Parts: sequence; C-alpha cells; structure tokens
Amino acid sequence: MRAKLQHSRPSESWARFARSVPITKAGEGVSHANDGGSSCVKRNISCLPPFHQHVVAPSLSIPSAHFQMDMDPQISLLHLELFHHWDEETRSTLTFPQIWPVVMQRAFNEDFIMSAILCIAAMHLTSLCPQSTKYSHASMQLMAKTVQLFRKNLSRPFTKDNCEALMGTALLINYISWFDLGFLDGEKGINSEARLDLAQDQLFLLSPGIVQVWFQAIPFFIDDGSVFTQMINQNPRLSIEEALVKRGEDPARFVEPFMKIWDDPRYQTWGCTATETTVCGPTSYAWRLLGGLETELSCRSSLSRAPLPSSEGRDEKKKLVYIRDAVIRITTNYTLVDEPDTSLTLECQSARSSFENIIRRISPLLCCASLKTASDTPSHSSIMPQDADIEQLFYGFPILCCGPFAKLMMRGDSRALVFLFHFYRAARILLDPKRCWWASIRSDVMEQLILTELKSRQLNVCLRS
Repeated sequence: MRAKLQHSRPSESWARFARSVPITKAGEGVSHANDGGSSCVKRNISCLPPFHQHVVAPSLSIPSAHFQMDMDPQISLLHLELFHHWDEETRSTLTFPQIWPVVMQRAFNEDFIMSAILCIAAMHLTSLCPQSTKYSHASMQLMAKTVQLFRKNLSRPFTKDNCEALMGTALLINYISWFDLGFLDGEKGINSEARLDLAQDQLFLLSPGIVQVWFQAIPFFIDDGSVFTQMINQNPRLSIEEALVKRGEDPARFVEPFMKIWDDPRYQTWGCTATETTVCGPTSYAWRLLGGLETELSCRSSLSRAPLPSSEGRDEKKKLVYIRDAVIRITTNYTLVDEPDTSLTLECQSARSSFENIIRRISPLLCCASLKTASDTPSHSSIMPQDADIEQLFYGFPILCCGPFAKLMMRGDSRALVFLFHFYRAARILLDPKRCWWASIRSDVMEQLILTELKSRQLNVCLRS
C-alpha cells in the first residue's frame, strides 16, 4: 500500500493550489514592478522573469499559488511522447468520447488545453510505469503549468470561441484531481496515528469551479449547437436505476441506512478544524446553481407530456432552449457572495437534505457494488447497468458534491467519512483498474485510510437497514 501511495502522488502543487491568495474579481488588475533585470545584472546573478498573478474570474473557486514555472513554450521529445500516448491510449479511457476530438483541435491553439492533455497522459503513464520517475516528474510540472494557464484564461470573458476550450480543460482538471493524491504527502501511512485530513483534497473542493464554468458555457453550447450539448442529455444515474429496477432491485435502498447514521449522535463528530473560508462562498454559490437548475427542470418535467414520435426533434430543441433560458435566469438572479443571513439559513436548513440528496445519487452505484459482490447471482444477472454509465457517474459525482457536503468533508465529519468509505469501496469494486486508471489507486488508498480513521474513532462503517 505504501508503494501505491508513492507513485500515485504526482505533486504537492495541487494541494498548495488551495491555500494561497484570495480570488480577484474579473476586471481588477494586479500590477508588478519590473526593472527589466537591471538589479540582477548589477549583482551578477541569473535573472528569472517575475511571476505574474493573473486576474481570476469568479468561475474558479480555489485561490492560486505562486508557481515558479518556466512558461515559455518548449517542445521536447517527452512532450511528443506524451501527446502520442494521449492520442493512442489515454483518450479512449476517458468518458464523454464525443468531445475529445474537438478538445484536441482546440489544443493546438490554446496552451492551457495542451498542458492539461500532456498532464493527463503523464499521469496515465505514471500508473502504467510506477517505477519510472520521468513521468511522475513531468506530471508535477504540467499540473502546475495547467493550473496557472487555466486561471489566466478564466479571466477572459466567455465567448463562443473559447467556451469549448475552457469546459474541456475543466473536465480534464477533474481527471487530474481524481488521480492526484498530493494532499496525502503529510500522512504517514495507514498504520500511523496521524489524523486523516481531507481539507486539501481537490477532487471535491474544485467542484464549485467546474460547476461555474459549466453554467457560463451552457448558453453558448446550446446557441452554437456544440457537441458539448450531448452531455446535457446524458443521465447515467437514470439509466442505472432503470437497469436495477428491471432486476427487481430498489435503487434507493441505501438512503435509509445512511440517514440513520446521519441522525446517530455517535457519528456527529469530526476530526480536524479546517478553515472553510477558502471555499465557503464559491461552494455555496455552486450549490445554489445546481439546486436552482434542478428545481427548474423538475417543474418543467411535471408539466410536460410524453412527446409524439413525429415531434421528438422539435421537443428536443425546445428542451435545450428551456435549459438555456433557465441557466441564464439562475446565473442572473444568484450572486457569488452570500448575504449573511442567506448563508446561515442555507447551512442550517440544507445540511441534512443535501446529504440525503447526495446519498440518493450514489445509492444506485452502491446497489451495483452489492450485486457484484453477492455470492448468489440471479438467473437474470445479464441485466446489469452499462459500464460506461457507471464510469460516467463515478467520474462526475464529486462535481455535484459542493455546498454543505464540502464543508462536512473539510472538517472531517464522521458521517461524510462513512459516505466516502462506501463511495471509494464501490469504485474499487465496480471500476476496471486498467481502463479507469485515474480512479484505481485513489479508490484503494482512500478506502483503507478512511477505514483506519473511522476505527480510530471507534465507529462502524456497516450499513444497517
């Protein structure tokens, strides 16, 4: 297990990414003095170009760090190797296969996409060749470069020309967050007495930024008929639930056991006292965006009737237009900064309901994991959810876990840890380790670390009906 930890942690930079300077609103410039290097000449030392802190749009939630990186474009044999590996091997392992050809074309004109692509390829090779430090070192550098370039480009206004590039990179960054375990660099291993601290785990903490990029991009995607609109119509959870119902299973059967744990006073404890100020505003904002859209769509679905076959095309266009208008209304009405009473009300009223909402989303995957591990398989075992739907739901699930759950996770709430244990356990059981390389090491490592932490609190992870 220790070996896995070593080759699964490409860098500390992703964790440092969450701790630095405050977010600057778009349009507010930051100036830096520059003497042209004259002082370096006088002192007879090598001159490095000054770091420039970029203006950051509200759409990315985590503050930037001062990365000392050479940002000059350099083409090396390693970069060529990484790009070849991406095209031949890595790309086919990622979900949303329809968007990656478009993203690749954009990469030749946008360096932040190319950096993200090369970083993903380096991480893939790190998982395939853990004994080689070449790829892990490359992923460290490319990760830092991707973050810095992406934040710089987020300060630009969203347009039809850059929205696909920005959204594609945000999705790649989610893969980077899945693979990176740099926040564990301070941990001493599974048998250590050190407390598990998830306050810098970017897999869940970067979700507000991805949500905000998505909400800014949707109107452009729909107006221009982008291939990204196909993602809007995909509902892997619904597909999984339908397959489970055909097997006679209840997709929501894990909701009640988790809610019993939520109400159990023994589990209403936490381990660390992380500072929440870095994510409180953005994560609440993203949570309101998601909740607002879900409310809009549920209201529409309750009013709409089943379309006739001849009108399905027109109804699909109407649905997309409705979603576009709903997103515009939501982003116009909601602000990034919480009103004081609004933030308090949100936390008090929605902590339990948001936890239940998250459990309802993950319960179908827990059902699938339970079926796979069952010793007696029914005769209709061939009726199982598609692997592609399972992979997509696992990949995108952390993006939806913003808001109150993010705060629970940051402070090490025992109820959040029990949920995460079962989430990673299900991922280990259901995801193919070769194809889903981006989740394999994390699932194995985190399942064991969380179990150890809960045992140290004398808490059980078993779910009782």
